[in-house]
Amino acid sequence: MNQGASFAQQYILKKGLKVFGKRGHEASKKELDQLHRRNCFTPISVAKLLQTKRKKAMEALLFLTEKRDQTIKGRMVYNGKPTREWLSREDAASLTAALESIMITAVINAHEERDVMCVDIPNTFIQTAMPELKAGEERVIMKITGVLVDMVDISSELYGSYVVYEKGRKVLYVQVLKAIYGMLQAALLWYKKFRSDLE
Repeated sequence: MNQGASFAQQYILKKGLKVFGKRGHEASKKELDQLHRRNCFTPISVAKLLQTKRKKAMEALLFLTEKRDQTIKGRMVYNGKPTREWLSREDAASLTAALESIMITAVINAHEERDVMCVDIPNTFIQTAMPELKAGEERVIMKITGVLVDMVDISSELYGSYVVYEKGRKVLYVQVLKAIYGMLQAALLWYKKFRSDLE
């Protein structure tokens, strides 16, 4: 059995499209189509957004990478880093197993010759709905820009009338309905959902 590490180069969309060409374009559209079919966001009219809300709208980023089987994977993420300014740690910090706990459990499992199983839950975060808004809470707004807007032609009848131009580039504002990767609160929301499902 071959053992070792596998490192994959991730590219931001613009660079990834240059590197992967048509395969990158198809992977990007596949990712956007998946988010659309899973109802991860809904378009909103820019006319209904206050200037302060527009400034808080984080950009969608899309990364491309080539997997070991040579297929191209696209992953759209919410640029959550700037949201640290207004998101409290309690709203964003998820429980994480301590490395020591994992190592101790692994040693016990090996010593007792236990059967161990690992599982991957596909599209983990986007299976988690955003919580209902409480009084005073704001909707999470994301803006899809540039070439990404062109790829939203998966449902032009839904999104087309919401596309606007800002500084010469296309922009689509959407309300986030699912815990999209990159959101600081996504891991905590998933943990709460997973725990309640198990309970």
